[in-house]
Amino acid sequence: MLEPIISIENLSCKSGNRYILHNINWQVNDGEHWLVFGKNGCGKTTLLSCIAGFKPVSSGMVKVLGETYTAENIFSLRKKVGWVSSSFFDNYFKNESALQIVLSGLFGTFNIDYDVRDQDVRTAKALLRELHMEYKMKQPFYMMSKGERQNVLIARALISKPKILLLDEPGTGLDIEAREYMMTSVATLAEQSKVTIIYVTHYPEEIQPFMNKAMLLQNGRIYKKGDLEDVIRQETLSMFFDRQVQIRKQENGRLQFMLEMKANALQLS
Repeated sequence: MLEPIISIENLSCKSGNRYILHNINWQVNDGEHWLVFGKNGCGKTTLLSCIAGFKPVSSGMVKVLGETYTAENIFSLRKKVGWVSSSFFDNYFKNESALQIVLSGLFGTFNIDYDVRDQDVRTAKALLRELHMEYKMKQPFYMMSKGERQNVLIARALISKPKILLLDEPGTGLDIEAREYMMTSVATLAEQSKVTIIYVTHYPEEIQPFMNKAMLLQNGRIYKKGDLEDVIRQETLSMFFDRQVQIRKQENGRLQFMLEMKANALQLS
């Protein structure tokens, strides 16, 4: 039996006395593409940052590609995990150019190693061109729009040809054209490569047909996980949101959620 791509046992993360994640048990197997769905603040970004090797756990175990993170393997293991998360990287990248940030993905760090080859630079530039960033390669990160930053992080995640791709709300900040391009590119990766994709969102229209597994996170705990069609159901989501939910399938195969809103008690005087 093949070892899981990702194996998590009794994972907990705390901030002070508050649990951000509590008692997470989860396995991701070869050939699976997971949707992780939940409201803001439910622990999605923290979960991915643990898998990516950028956040230590308070207790429990995270094993990625058969290994746990150690001081000896952390950089080599990070290179096998592409990670897109503006909510994380916005805290670290400021004056670095788009090209520098993309190249840093080759080393699993925030900086560039001296071993950058000409071929690496050509690859980084090609990725940025594909993401319509050809005129922004030398621009500092802090001067970019939200969508431009997201594109830089997507290129950074892809440059090392990762075995796992972690996408933390990748559509945030993108205009409609850039968002469609991103979603199409991710679907193509899922279909044509061996990369395992974990896609985090709270937008139902970003749920795509290539996703075959789903997990609902609520207040730092797993609410439900399993096959996508067993998790993303009207009955389950109605209980999850504590209000009636209807699911509609659009012509392009994407989903739309219709939530019954409760009466607003706010009154204007």
